[in-house]
Amino acid sequence: MQKKYDYALLSGGFDPVHIGHLAMIKDAAKIADNVVILLNSDEWLTRKKGKPFMNEIQRAQILEEFESISQVIIQRNDKDDSSNHAIKDFYNTKSQKSICYCNGGDRSKENKIREAETCKDLNIDLVFGVGGVHKIESSSNLIKNHLAEIERRPWGSYHIIAKGQGYQIKEINIKPQKKQSLQRHKNRSEYWQIINGIGMVYLEDTKFQLEKGDNIYIPKGDIHRLENIGEKILTLIEIQIGNNISEDDIERLEDDFGRAD
Repeated sequence: MQKKYDYALLSGGFDPVHIGHLAMIKDAAKIADNVVILLNSDEWLTRKKGKPFMNEIQRAQILEEFESISQVIIQRNDKDDSSNHAIKDFYNTKSQKSICYCNGGDRSKENKIREAETCKDLNIDLVFGVGGVHKIESSSNLIKNHLAEIERRPWGSYHIIAKGQGYQIKEINIKPQKKQSLQRHKNRSEYWQIINGIGMVYLEDTKFQLEKGDNIYIPKGDIHRLENIGEKILTLIEIQIGNNISEDDIERLEDDFGRAD
């Protein structure tokens, strides 16, 4: 697919980032030189689902890690539950450029798009089917699918759910009373979403407990460890983002199983 636009706009909460979002970002990069995320605010997410999993700063940090994303703009005026104000503000800075507004999943009709009239007035094209024409499952359903065989480790297991240029998604299962090595990564950051169980996170000089529905962002280079402090399997979704996604990118500082570097 040849690039047609200078800018492709994607709007949403991205809370958390899941495989459907990744497919949209990938497709948007095929049709535009620059992909811009219009990120909905914490207030928008509170109205939509009661409470954000991650605050807007954390969500922006994760999205900014993707090489294919040129800019992340946190929407400051989305009280009408649309991205109209953000689209207008962006257009005012790029009015001489070609711009499209991307729609994915099951959003396939112009009359269902709150931003359709604004885009028409500003000569911004609506592009449908970005990321696929069918609604792609969210993070809570990711554990139903995987791309590779289960990899066994002394602390439990993992398998790869999805991967692509600059990212990889895993389901990780940690046995009760077991913990991963104290480690850090040179080339990637990580986002963890707890699906089931109770874990203790050690991040640099702090530690705190995470339960089902909780999440955390692990910046590149930060020392971290995850321990299952419960009596049942600890299950989480891990999104890895970076230039070089590899199992070799692990520096183990401490390990209960004799694997420290």
